[in-house]
Amino acid sequence: MPKIDVTDEAVINAPPSAVYKAFIEEVAGKTHWWMPALAFHLKGDVPMGKEGAVFDIIAHPESRMKGKFSCRLRKVEEAKRVEVDIFAGDCIGNGLWTFQEVDGKTKVAIRFNVRTNNVLMSLFSPFVDLAKNHSEAIQHGYRACNSYLCEK
Repeated sequence: MPKIDVTDEAVINAPPSAVYKAFIEEVAGKTHWWMPALAFHLKGDVPMGKEGAVFDIIAHPESRMKGKFSCRLRKVEEAKRVEVDIFAGDCIGNGLWTFQEVDGKTKVAIRFNVRTNNVLMSLFSPFVDLAKNHSEAIQHGYRACNSYLCEK
């Protein structure tokens, strides 16, 4: 199965606590600024932001070529880092979200380190740059998060 290992970074014009909170609220379904690139669905009884929280990520939810991943928060250091196990869906692996303060702003990074877990995705991987597609969705989210927080 093809491997995808990509890290995307950006600087968001807000402190780490605000960016972290915006990410948690987005995944919990309280906001929808990452649409149409990504949608989230919180599952189970563990609140988002707590270790053990389970959620689905749907990439390009309004497209016929959507992807879906089920994730669990493995380790959370509030406003600093979140380790994610991607345990089911089109890819299996892990993710890491980091929030670093830089001059009153936040350098946010998401690492997506997975192997495909879908026959069609694996077959198309030589023809479709999956890492680039992932990066485009993440960068869309970074811009949307920055706009969302600047409007608050």
